[in-house]
Amino acid sequence: MSNFLLVLFDRYAELLKQRFSEDFVEIVSTDDYMPMPIQNAEEYEKVVNVSWYTPDRPVDQMAFPTVFPFSQMYPLCCIDIRNFLNQFYFFSDNEAPTPNPLSSVIDSRLRTSLDDLLTTKVCASLVSKLSSQYLGQVVQILINLTHFSTACSELETLLCTIPTQPTTANTSLVLSATAQFQTHQKTAENRIFELVNLKVTDLIDTADYDYMMRQAPSEPSSYILTLTNYLSNILTTVLISLPTELKDLMLFNAISHTASQILAQPLSPDVTKISPHAVKQMSIDVQHFADYVRTLPNNLILLESLDELSQTIALMSTDQPEEFYDNSLRNKKYGSVDPLKGPQLLEKLVPMSEVSPLSRESGGLSGGGRMAAFQQRFMQSGR
Repeated sequence: MSNFLLVLFDRYAELLKQRFSEDFVEIVSTDDYMPMPIQNAEEYEKVVNVSWYTPDRPVDQMAFPTVFPFSQMYPLCCIDIRNFLNQFYFFSDNEAPTPNPLSSVIDSRLRTSLDDLLTTKVCASLVSKLSSQYLGQVVQILINLTHFSTACSELETLLCTIPTQPTTANTSLVLSATAQFQTHQKTAENRIFELVNLKVTDLIDTADYDYMMRQAPSEPSSYILTLTNYLSNILTTVLISLPTELKDLMLFNAISHTASQILAQPLSPDVTKISPHAVKQMSIDVQHFADYVRTLPNNLILLESLDELSQTIALMSTDQPEEFYDNSLRNKKYGSVDPLKGPQLLEKLVPMSEVSPLSRESGGLSGGGRMAAFQQRFMQSGR
């Protein structure tokens, strides 16, 4: 009888897994990847009851309509997980004798099948969508991954408490899906950093500085205004649901990337002459960006990532560049300036008298052969 039940159960388990595999794939593929809207308290409680989710406050203290942090795929998958568990144990309750000789087989097969479904059909499907170019979708995937990680931890506890017979109880159980969801939370975080940095790079690439500009600037460049608006907008929209520590890390990453990309502009080999007005324009832009950073949380730490850029622009603006080659003065005023990049930029500077009234080119001859002299003095300074 046991052999017959085992064959019957194996077929039952295979069909059950196939059916739920199709369900999970459809749920993940048809999701809108937007926070799930809820119209009233009754709907809210229904979702909470089927999901592994703990609200941050009682429902009677909430205003409706509202949204859950996760998208609708999460509670739908939770419902399917519960149904999958119930239908697996349905076989044990109705088809096997008591006590059930297949208890350990059913428990083992259930956990293996559930683990595989969560890993290959849910987690892997979510990770495959991280190639999206839409920041909001990637943020929602990260939030969903976080909630699935919590659900897996709850499932591990649940599966230890509902064995088919007392002798099969487990004191501990680990689903590999738990680690998978946790690992790919980091994958999603890195993708968020990547998308924000790509957008920052695109905006800075539109800077189009006129390095031989003939008129003194009076306002920030349009690209830096667009960039600060972009960062402000994503912080109050698509990134608002992220944990504070992750938003802080994203900001630090984005601001550091912005500083390095702005500094890379005048360092380009294509730029061989830089007029005082061009330096002034860069100074205004960097000051505008620093003013924006000062409005952010943890701004003192964030401002430190601008030190190299700010001090480099200050060096380009000074009428006493020789201070850079004095060890004590350099450490005091230009300690964050790269010892190679500083001289390279100083060499490109030209006085206004050399700015041709017909020239708008960034290329041309270097700034009067001063590089060799600067390098010699720099070497003599001991660094």
